[in-house]
Amino acid sequence: MLRHRHRWTIGLVAVLATVLTACGGGGGSEQAAAGAPQADPNGTLRFAWTIPAVPLDPHTPASSIGQAPYIFPVYDRLTQLVAGPELKPMVATKWEFSPDSKAVTFTLRDDVTFHDGTKVDSAAVKASLERALTLEKSTVKGQLSMIDGIDTPDPTTLVVRAERPASDLPYVLSSSIGAIINPKSLTKPDLDTVPDGSGPYTVAEYKAGDRVVYKRAANYWEPQAQQAATIELIGITNDNARLSALRSGQVDAILSKVGQYDQASALGGGYELHSYPAAATYAIYLNTARPHVDQAKVRQAFNYAIDREALNQSILDGQCAPQGQPLTQVLDGFLPNPPVVYGHDVAKAKQLLAEAGLPNGLDIRMLVGASLSPQDQLAPALQAQLAEAGIRVTIDAQDAYQLNALWNTGSQYDAYLNTRTASATAATTLRDNYLSPSRFPGPVPDGFAEAVNKAFDANLSAQDRTATLQQASTIAVDQAMDAFICALPTQVTHSDKVIGADSMGQSDFQGIFDLRYVGIAAG
Repeated sequence: MLRHRHRWTIGLVAVLATVLTACGGGGGSEQAAAGAPQADPNGTLRFAWTIPAVPLDPHTPASSIGQAPYIFPVYDRLTQLVAGPELKPMVATKWEFSPDSKAVTFTLRDDVTFHDGTKVDSAAVKASLERALTLEKSTVKGQLSMIDGIDTPDPTTLVVRAERPASDLPYVLSSSIGAIINPKSLTKPDLDTVPDGSGPYTVAEYKAGDRVVYKRAANYWEPQAQQAATIELIGITNDNARLSALRSGQVDAILSKVGQYDQASALGGGYELHSYPAAATYAIYLNTARPHVDQAKVRQAFNYAIDREALNQSILDGQCAPQGQPLTQVLDGFLPNPPVVYGHDVAKAKQLLAEAGLPNGLDIRMLVGASLSPQDQLAPALQAQLAEAGIRVTIDAQDAYQLNALWNTGSQYDAYLNTRTASATAATTLRDNYLSPSRFPGPVPDGFAEAVNKAFDANLSAQDRTATLQQASTIAVDQAMDAFICALPTQVTHSDKVIGADSMGQSDFQGIFDLRYVGIAAG
């Protein structure tokens, strides 16, 4: 019988104490509980994702999010996000903030080695971070731009100095951006295909645009992170093909889309579906640098023109709850009483366009990923809904790998239908989505950046942090920084032999995952 397991997290609050410590280890300890199924130590785990194998250099991805599942098995980081969600140690055993929270001191494990036996020490971590910051073709330097300098007082101590309060730094370094590369390989030209890290697995086979095969690394410091002997991470872009591969036994688990919920729920015995908390959102990004879209009333008209519940029921199998603000209820800063409630009101949308000097409506050009589902179904549905209010949309479907480059500073697109991904804290979610030109190419409303940046002070009380995050959310809603659509959960459908698919790190926030601690049962 297919079991539907939902773990809704209410009120994830990113309150950081002055010192964060833990006894080490990650998300695998729970799996060793008495009576729990045990992974086959010689087993092969086959997981199908939506993105075919991409280049593996952690510092030059077209999308860090798109690359992350492929490099997590190979590279350790200082910290890691495990299910719950919770920030825990990885190479770092603890971290401390300075009184002004502009410096973070990490204490490192002394038993971690790269796959060639070289010691992972503070100098190695520093060299990797400095490459990310200085490499000419680095695409991740923006996420690390708060770093002002790095000191290594001794081999197990790393001090990262920031130019602003940096309570988010341990979270940023838990992502793929924090991958620690062997210093011997920092100048190698083949890191895209031959990664060199200290993670629980090594790459046995890399097929660009297809899959990566991993083999368990010898002498890894945390055996619980090596549940399977072999992992095959396979990119299958077509949703139906991915589900068919699971049904036919070609793979053991898949990332399933919310629009597939009814199909995935009907697979029958031997399969399970797990829905992670809805932290990400679907939205139409709006380019505030473009004519007409630079007016708040026009952006508000977009929001009133959308029939969210109709989209949810007709395309998204009732799995994407209507959402009219940038943060979902699992993140601190969610507004129980937003300043504007964007219901479906075509007359209101037309009124706002007239007040903006557009009584005859306007024409816009919207970027959409070609063959991306369910965006390929949402786009024409949204086009029809917006047309009723006088917003005439031309859909421009482009290759998924080119989307981020097309939607950037100087973009000629008025709008972009895409996922707004979530991070471990509300502050980083708002910053990454709205204070990065690659995701929000136009100017942000007055007061928004100040409210978001204030939340990065590690000395801020929980009450004050919530207040400043809600202030930022209020501005985003009032100024209609997006055309908000719905709250999007990550869903995984898998054989009941898979162990750990319901507790993968990173999956609480967005459609990515860390396959550490995931395995396959014997038999």
